[in-house]
Amino acid sequence: MQQVLEDAEERAQSAGSEPAPKIALDHVTVSFARSGGPGGQNVNKVNTKVDMRFNVKQAYWLSDRVRERILQMEKNRINKDGEIVISSTKTRTQKGNIDDALEKLQAIIDAASYVPPPPSEEQKKRIAKLAVASEQKRIQNKKAISQKKAIRRTRDSWD
Repeated sequence: MQQVLEDAEERAQSAGSEPAPKIALDHVTVSFARSGGPGGQNVNKVNTKVDMRFNVKQAYWLSDRVRERILQMEKNRINKDGEIVISSTKTRTQKGNIDDALEKLQAIIDAASYVPPPPSEEQKKRIAKLAVASEQKRIQNKKAISQKKAIRRTRDSWD
């Protein structure tokens, strides 16, 4: 348990107070398609759906830790080329959908770059108390099982 607490403190100190990296339009590939859903004739005429591709493996402007966290957290959304594909059909304009897709991608990067703060002294004490209590419970359970088996061994009526 002590090792886990030390790892948490080390992780929090190594991350520092650097802000989460910001995504820009030149970091992604954008393509457009016809959108579905409501919108009347506009839907049939205008390519407003945005398919945004962000190559995580080639994003060297991200730190290694953030890049690895994105690959781990979004492993089901990343294709074999290492790209996250984000679609947006929220608005009726290309600009609005580009902004929405960039916000979605920024939320992914923010979540990956978040490092929880190290535990406070109060939390450390509570964790240590819980660890001691769980250890005592484990030992009591082990003794109870041992006594139960000892009783079974001493009975002569089972022969």
